[in-house]
Amino acid sequence: MKGDLDVGLGTHDDDGVNSSLALTLVNVDLGPYGPGLHKIAIRDGVIDVVEPLAERVRSVESGAIDLMGCTVLPGIDDSHLHAFYFGRALVSVDLQKAETLGDLKVILRSAGADESGWIRGNGWDAGRIQGTGPGGTVCAADLDEVKPDVPVFLTDMTGHQGVGNSLVMRLAGITDKTDDPVGGSFIRDEYGVPSGLILEGAVRLVNEVAPGLSPIAERAAILTAQGNLLSRGITAFTDPGLGPGAVSLMEGSGYLSAVQAYRDLAASGELSVRANVMLLFGGLGGTTAADVRAGLAGFGPPAAMKPFGRLGISQLKIFADGIPRSKTAWVTEPYDDCSCGHLQVAGSTDSERVAELAHMVADSAAAGWQIGAHAIGDRTVSAYLDAVAATTDPKDLRHYVIHGDLVHHDELERMAALGVTMNSNPSIRWAVAAGATTLLGRERSLGRQPLAAAVSAGVNVAISSDAPVTDPDWRVIIAAAMTRSLKNDPHYSDDQKLTGLQAIDALTINGAWQSHAESWRGKIAPGYAADLVVMDRVLDFDEPWSIPECNVRATVIGGIIEFGELA
Repeated sequence: MKGDLDVGLGTHDDDGVNSSLALTLVNVDLGPYGPGLHKIAIRDGVIDVVEPLAERVRSVESGAIDLMGCTVLPGIDDSHLHAFYFGRALVSVDLQKAETLGDLKVILRSAGADESGWIRGNGWDAGRIQGTGPGGTVCAADLDEVKPDVPVFLTDMTGHQGVGNSLVMRLAGITDKTDDPVGGSFIRDEYGVPSGLILEGAVRLVNEVAPGLSPIAERAAILTAQGNLLSRGITAFTDPGLGPGAVSLMEGSGYLSAVQAYRDLAASGELSVRANVMLLFGGLGGTTAADVRAGLAGFGPPAAMKPFGRLGISQLKIFADGIPRSKTAWVTEPYDDCSCGHLQVAGSTDSERVAELAHMVADSAAAGWQIGAHAIGDRTVSAYLDAVAATTDPKDLRHYVIHGDLVHHDELERMAALGVTMNSNPSIRWAVAAGATTLLGRERSLGRQPLAAAVSAGVNVAISSDAPVTDPDWRVIIAAAMTRSLKNDPHYSDDQKLTGLQAIDALTINGAWQSHAESWRGKIAPGYAADLVVMDRVLDFDEPWSIPECNVRATVIGGIIEFGELA
């Protein structure tokens, strides 16, 4: 594939700006961006005028739309959202509501195979569902009870593990003689036989034998995700991790052909959202700098999104470590079993793996690629910042930390000095932090994602969903960031809360800054793209958990109403 990218959208001029619509909105509430009511005038897809109103407009001029005090915010940028996999999850078996093994079996019993002949499911919670396998884990025998004669593979909510039935295990050739691959493992019974539960990079063995997707199915995944996201007010996203390394991630279908599907949709004008795609040449375990270097050379140069454009491919994802649940995030303070994890790149010692990570970062940055590193453990974040600091002009490329849950507070000032964004996921913390206290200890688990400390240190903080790991509901993300409460402990809070303005910025302009687009999108201001989310009422930022009760009335991108209606 070539790195050059010409989106060539049929509904836009060559510069990507819509020239077909003028729109005026009056009696607009701007939430934390300003008191009182406002007028917003849009011309040629760009915001032309934003001005306060001395009083509510009673007589609306012809062609203007009276929003009657409803809140309008900049379009939401979910700056870490696996859109391709989210689209796939929407058409696979949804297991998010399974509370018990019995629930999972009921859902699975009614499921049918997809076009490939497999049953793929997503979203079950290994921390909640007790199976009959080793240590109470879900295993192949649990699935065989319901579906013994069709390949079944179910990815958990984290995307870092999955369970297959016995047929899948046979198809993948996984037996008691199969060694754990680098960066992954098989849960085994007392005799050493893999149970069917597969962790991290070992998922590759299943995904490599699963049938691939057709070009039609790849396009459908993106368009299905797009339709859902537009209904939520999401106007931009970063899809983190498509390429050869995706074989060890989630259902493993996000190859470079999925990147081509994005290109084709952009060229045909079917891509309405503004999408940044991250390439992934090494997955969960054992990646070498040579793998990444060869992958980038074969792909071609980075192609950043043009102002007011729809697609950019200029970012690279590196899986520097794993997740606490698998004890693969590299930490200083040990887990409950006295292990500390380690980097998930190639190397047999910590020093070798640190050196390999540094080579990856150096080579990719030298080729002009912006790097986002999956880094959850504090030691991982520090090793990554060391690697970034050793590159030439790191601020220019705006590398960033993905997740950063356990970052040491002392590293935040260095992160700011290097221009490194922290892209965190408050709704994941809200959902799982209480359940990880055994692994990490209560203080460390509940204190993860120090958002307020990062903002105070001058770090550009972006917040996102990581869908399909959690639902891409920015309203919940805002409430979780503003309150720091927990799903299982709604009265809990701490000193790492964001203000309403900080939370909205982290979902709009800060995500745009991460993508080098802060000069033309992410604000409601003259000269900026008319990317807006229009709500059905006034949002009350003094009561953050009232925000998820409010609905999206319309989503506007480049002055075009892509979802809902305003009249």
